[in-house]
Amino acid sequence: MNSLTQDIKTLLNLAWPVVISRVGILTLGITDTVMVGRYASEHLAYLGIGMVPSNIYILIMIGLLMGTSVLVSNRFGAGQYEKTGEVLWHALPWGFAIGLIGFLFCYFGEFWLLLTGQDAELANKGGHISIIAGLSLPLAAVHMTTGFFLEGIRNPRPGMVIMIAANIINIFANYFLVYGVYGFPELGAEGSIWATFIVRCMQVVAILSYVWFFIDHEKFGLRKPKITWRGGTELRRIGYASGISMGLENGAFNALVLFAGFLGTAVVAAHVIMINVFAVFFMMGLGFGVATAVSVGNANGAGDMQQVSRWAWLGLSLQSIIMIIAGLLMWLTAQSTGEFFSNDPAVYSLAAAMIAWVSMSLVFDTGQSLMAMALRARGDTWAPTFIHFLAYGVVMIPLAYVLIFPLGRGAMGLADSVILGTFVPFMLVMLRYLQLDRRALKTQTA
Repeated sequence: MNSLTQDIKTLLNLAWPVVISRVGILTLGITDTVMVGRYASEHLAYLGIGMVPSNIYILIMIGLLMGTSVLVSNRFGAGQYEKTGEVLWHALPWGFAIGLIGFLFCYFGEFWLLLTGQDAELANKGGHISIIAGLSLPLAAVHMTTGFFLEGIRNPRPGMVIMIAANIINIFANYFLVYGVYGFPELGAEGSIWATFIVRCMQVVAILSYVWFFIDHEKFGLRKPKITWRGGTELRRIGYASGISMGLENGAFNALVLFAGFLGTAVVAAHVIMINVFAVFFMMGLGFGVATAVSVGNANGAGDMQQVSRWAWLGLSLQSIIMIIAGLLMWLTAQSTGEFFSNDPAVYSLAAAMIAWVSMSLVFDTGQSLMAMALRARGDTWAPTFIHFLAYGVVMIPLAYVLIFPLGRGAMGLADSVILGTFVPFMLVMLRYLQLDRRALKTQTA
């Protein structure tokens, strides 16, 4: 019992700063949504549709950089501290290059939106949003990469402090640029995205300064960078699988925004509110996922397969308990949450109904994310990708279309598809982890 209590304490100590950091990422978006939603409903629709290209790409980018977290946690667990810095040096230029490609993708945002059949005016306004959002992707990549390094060496608190400061700055920047007060231009939805750019500049300067001035360069191998293409092979190999996996997941969720676009601006606005609220609670669970994956990675690096199994199931159990409580809270506060985000009765009433219904999928979505990260941390790179292809590409997107249009569920069909589309990967990743646990047990007893 003492061992279990100590493991729970260890996991919680690592998890709570990561929870705050991950929730902080979403509260940046929440601030944008609230400020723009209260400015004008049509601008909220421009924001929601315009963020689709960058939202699709940013999770692909996170996946491509996931090798940083996996390799750093493995090296740290094995006691090879000097090799953790080597991973970071290879990851930083790789991340920046990925961010630049993301900017090029977002530059043609209007084209992608028109290609999906969106209204010409909505696509045009959204295209301007997409370009501005793309500008900050290289900055986001550098910040994420460095944050993954710090989490991998079990030092997540600097990232938490930086994220708290970023949210405070973002509130003021949004107020100035969305509404045009104190002599600043009134930019509406575009102003909120310029505020995000300013915040990401600050985050990059802050986190790189911390690593430069407060991390032991000698211990973690940061003093002499050795950057070669071959040296980053394993980093990229893990990243390719994770990037495809996260791209499939995020692409499916953003496809729902496009489906919402066919139902009108009020449905788009309501769906944006629902997704933002869901994402905040999801990020709480994701914090436990990151903490669990780091612990699994440390144990895997040390070659302790019993702990590899123990950390994953302990992390999932703690996360599930918290997400059941969070889902209940999300359901109880659905109406007041909808009203908080919008002054338009047509928007907030629909958003409240969608929030209440989708709350039951919190356990599924956070659980599948945790177990997928734990699989990658133990070296099982491609299985989560295949599972996500089945769950999102084969099940969720076609199911959403059928529910929304032929079956006539309309806006509520968006919530239906989230529930069903997250349950499938939740079950499959758990079965995969159990399979690997049985194999490891047979190997040890052979």
